[in-house]
This record gives sequence, structure tokens and C-alpha cells, in this order.
Amino acid sequence: MNLLLLILENFLRVFGLFWIVGGIFALKKARESQFIDTCIAQIEQKKADYFITNFIFIGGFLTLLSGIGLLINNDGVIIILLILIISQLIYFKMKNRKFLRAESKEEKEEYAINSSTYNAFLTSIYITIIVTIKIIIRITVSL
Repeated sequence: MNLLLLILENFLRVFGLFWIVGGIFALKKARESQFIDTCIAQIEQKKADYFITNFIFIGGFLTLLSGIGLLINNDGVIIILLILIISQLIYFKMKNRKFLRAESKEEKEEYAINSSTYNAFLTSIYITIIVTIKIIIRITVSL
């Protein structure tokens, strides 16, 4: 049981490094998206829609925080991971609403959910399950 706990902890630490890098890239993408949204709004002379940009920023920030939590092997990371999953579910729901209201093909493409976004969501769920298992094993071992 101790060996399994050690393997899970080390796996999550290594994954945390990748998750930190992913969070940094997402924050960089959010900044680029904000710039593009602002430019498009100025060209079209209408109010900028920062919907996607804001969720990229939120997701990137939560991914970065959870990556740090995984790296330092903090069990409290489960809360950040759950918030990340909830924010992704809200994002999917809101994006689906915008997709259904879209009038043009371009708008539908903009509000369609990317496979990479969906895969990141699934990865968040898998990591949350692994962290939960690790916490249960740690509690069991300490009894």
C-alpha cells in the first residue's frame, strides 16, 4: 500500500510540472486572445466580447494553481481541481448557449467546443480521481 501511495504521489508530482506548463501556456493564450478581441472590436467598431478570453484566463489560472498543488503534493489541491471542473462545465454550458443562438457559420465555429478543450476537461476529471484515490490511500495507511 505504501508503494502504491509513493507511485501515485510521484506520478502526480511529475504531472504537476506538465500542468504548470499548460497553465502558463493557457494564460499566454488568454492574453493573446484578449489582444485579438480588442483589435477585432476596434475594426468592427463594436464592443469586444471577452467571453472566451475570460474563461481561458480562469482555466489557465486554475490549471497553474492545481499544477503547483500537485507538484508540492498538497491534498488541498482537490478543491482547486473541483473548482476547475466546475468552471469548465459552466464554460461548456455557456458556450453551448452561444452556439445555439449563433446566426452565421463563423459564429457557430467560434462557439463550437474544441476537442483539445474537451480533452483537457477529461484530463482534469482523471487527475481529480487519481488525487482522490491517493487521499483515500493516505488516510487508510495512516490508520
